[in-house]
Amino acid sequence: MRSLPAITLALLLTAAIAPRPSAAQEEGAVRYVTDRLSITLRAGPGTAFRILRTLPSGTRLTVLETDPGSGWSRVRTGGGLEGWVLTRYLMDQPAARERLARAEARAEAARRRASELEARVRSLAAERDTARREAAAQKARADRAERELARIRRVSAEALRLADEHQRLKRELLDLERELRLAREENDALRDRTARDWFMVGAGVLLAGIVVGLVLPRIRWRRRSSWDSF
Repeated sequence: MRSLPAITLALLLTAAIAPRPSAAQEEGAVRYVTDRLSITLRAGPGTAFRILRTLPSGTRLTVLETDPGSGWSRVRTGGGLEGWVLTRYLMDQPAARERLARAEARAEAARRRASELEARVRSLAAERDTARREAAAQKARADRAERELARIRRVSAEALRLADEHQRLKRELLDLERELRLAREENDALRDRTARDWFMVGAGVLLAGIVVGLVLPRIRWRRRSSWDSF
């Protein structure tokens, strides 16, 4: 073990270069060993007490009490070891290298997050491009469907026109068939009437012939008788 004057001299030298805390230590507060040096954890508030442990820079300590008169604070380490350290060697924040490590860890996490976000952006861009292509394809299908619908409407309109024309022609055909039937009936009636007329004419001629055949001999006989009387 080093002699007491050597330890005291070392502490005085380190105290000359170590930063002083900006505020009084509070009991129960978390403090860190200064990042300029390593300090000793002692059994009591003074350099005369034995050294329990050497605390490297950045060690996390919990302040249990502070003696402003002696400038020492009773602290507890993370492992549960309690002892005394000089108050001026305690800082309110971790050592610079620890902060740097934390900052680097945060930066690395930020870089990973940025990489994840970039990957997500690329994925979203790919999804957007796919959605745009699908939208374009759907629009093309919709345009084709619209054109087909227009064609069907035209065909339907033509079919309706043809159906109307068919109905009109059908009505005209029915009218013509009715007129033809009436004409046939009239023709049949005229033929029957003509046949009857010819029958009557024939009968009249026959009757006239009979009458003439019966009357004419008598007329001749009378004439002959008249001539004989002269």
